[in-house]
Amino acid sequence: MPETHHENIVVNTTLGIRFVRSKVTTSGYVPFHWHSSIEIVCVLHGQLRFNISGHSYTVGANQFIIVPSGVVHDVANTPNKAVVMQIPLPALERYVDHPERVSFKNGCHDLPEYHQIVGLINQFDVVEAQQTTAGRFESEIILLQILKLLFTRMVSRKRLPADNSRIKEVIVFINGHYRQKLTVAMLAKKFGYNPSYLSRMFKEQTEISLIKYIYEVKINHFYQDIIKTDRPISDLLRKNGLTNQRTARETFKEMFGILPNELRRQYTKTGVRQD
Repeated sequence: MPETHHENIVVNTTLGIRFVRSKVTTSGYVPFHWHSSIEIVCVLHGQLRFNISGHSYTVGANQFIIVPSGVVHDVANTPNKAVVMQIPLPALERYVDHPERVSFKNGCHDLPEYHQIVGLINQFDVVEAQQTTAGRFESEIILLQILKLLFTRMVSRKRLPADNSRIKEVIVFINGHYRQKLTVAMLAKKFGYNPSYLSRMFKEQTEISLIKYIYEVKINHFYQDIIKTDRPISDLLRKNGLTNQRTARETFKEMFGILPNELRRQYTKTGVRQD
């Protein structure tokens, strides 16, 4: 595949993992992507909605989700605070055979080990914030406890989906060319598929239609333009290839719970612009 659309993990701890405290002040949407790591997202306030391999999960306060390596997923959010742990596969190979093949149980909020992991993630956050010499030892101990529970109690018997590199190629193209007029027929021709087969394959692996995904990517960029610029909404619709204003408004409201004009008035009133 000439292009990739996975997120490269930049390690920022002495443990060989990436740990981030995230604060997001607006609703948003991150289109389909994947990681070359295992990602744990624990929400402190607010809400995230993940679509992982066609299954939708809503993650609220004091809940977490595990995203396996290489799995296509998207994320929608309300304003929120969360902590994110991204664990590169090489950091796991000492303890787990083929960590890239492991799938996990998500949404199991009633399991005792689920609550144990939430508590350990919060402990890890506190220790990392202190940045003491002793804290380095404590961080590693807590991380290993988290990994032990994940790989012994939270592993799913379901196998990860079959290789979906073909779908990833299509996603990369859509994410990079969303302003163009994209159709199933055009994408099928470009990637050498029958249009019906491409639509079916995309829906089977993502649980969203190809046309709807294209539209949601456009709407997401439209949202970002509204909060980051002062350009007229009509200009921003054209910029993002949204030619049907009624459909755009309906989809926008469905995704973000607010209409474009209302969002613009909200930001004009507060004087806030996102960097």
